[in-house]
Amino acid sequence: MRNLLIPLAVYCSIISISCDKINNPIPIEEGAIDWTLYPGGDPATYPYPIWTSNNNTDRNVLIEDYTGHLCTNCPAAAEDASYLEENNAGRVFVASIHASPDGFFQRVEPPEFNTDFTTGAGTIYTTAMPNFEGNPSGTVNRIDQASGNSVWYSPTDWSVATSLALSSELEVNMQLQHNYFSSTNSIFVHTETELLTELEGTFNLVLYLIRDTVISPQEMLPPAGVEEEYHHHSVLTDNINGTWGTQIVNGTTFAGKKIYNNFSYQIPTTDSTFNIDNLSLISYVCNRETYEILQVIKTKL
Repeated sequence: MRNLLIPLAVYCSIISISCDKINNPIPIEEGAIDWTLYPGGDPATYPYPIWTSNNNTDRNVLIEDYTGHLCTNCPAAAEDASYLEENNAGRVFVASIHASPDGFFQRVEPPEFNTDFTTGAGTIYTTAMPNFEGNPSGTVNRIDQASGNSVWYSPTDWSVATSLALSSELEVNMQLQHNYFSSTNSIFVHTETELLTELEGTFNLVLYLIRDTVISPQEMLPPAGVEEEYHHHSVLTDNINGTWGTQIVNGTTFAGKKIYNNFSYQIPTTDSTFNIDNLSLISYVCNRETYEILQVIKTKL
């Protein structure tokens, strides 16, 4: 599997160019992309996106559901997360992250629990963001709780936290376009990040590869036992541009700036769950110092 990032951020000035409609805003640099993933390999023929105005006015919410296939209380939490997603369609998105600091509920245990759902990034998050509460628990846009020094919420608190996040100010807008090339089983991902307010600090763009559904055993509360064909929903599978993503702001940045990033990624062929029809991207911008997610979008591949 090859996973390469184009380390470019191109900023548009409203004085010199209109950012409402941009054709190929990123200069092509040989070697910046693995062009072997592009059929024919000729950068001059690559169909860069045309960007139009982003008229969104809503702040969306990412619920990161920290779960495990051996956690008997986790299926109920997953239902809570799915309910919030379904009842706020297009505004609330779920990433099921199989992780904990010790990996106890995520361990592979043959002959039944043979699927390793863990990711390196997921495990790092449980130790880097202080005061992990154990499975099941989660984050809601990684907003710090009123009690302070914790972005972790019990599932019973997700609903209230989500409502508050949905009604908060939109500071960043995002758009994403992609091209899929079946002959190399690769995606080329293009993002536009628009700053609606002045930002100060360090802010990163992060891309999650999500498997929409994975059918695999799950330990349930007694007396149910093991559900052999449990539908694991919206499973975090990889971080396309690394655990903490790509830095797009460092310092003070004025409102109105638009930042463009490009990524190429070859999809794994591990099993049928990696079929392009079962994949999505969750993209978000977060404050690297506080972890808070300013905006998130989900794109079906």
